[in-house]
Amino acid sequence: MTGRSTRREFHDLLKPGAAVLLPGVSNALAARVVADLGFSAAYITGAGIANSFFGVPDNGLVTLTELADHVAAIREVFPGPLMVDADTGFGNALNMRRTIQVLERAGADAIQIEDQVFPKRCGHFDGKEVIP
Repeated sequence: MTGRSTRREFHDLLKPGAAVLLPGVSNALAARVVADLGFSAAYITGAGIANSFFGVPDNGLVTLTELADHVAAIREVFPGPLMVDADTGFGNALNMRRTIQVLERAGADAIQIEDQVFPKRCGHFDGKEVIP
């Protein structure tokens, strides 16, 4: 461990008016390619994991454990900040708290949460229900 904080690096990238390019990665190989291309940060895509891991659309089949496993594998090979798509947090408010803790422990520096009811539908599909 180098002692540097990728969370701090991510925070420092988020300056007012700055644009941050986060290429989507769904596995460690894609993360290696993105790192080799010189990108300083990456986005772990939930749809990408569902598509490449299960061969299905992003319809809520990926579990927290599976997501955390992917995040940990990607963290092993990607040196920069990682933003993770955590869907709806995998349940209620208590589940959300656990989701954040598990993903941080796996190596997430930032986490995106959707405001859809659980189970969610891919944001590109009809039939989404947003939490009031």
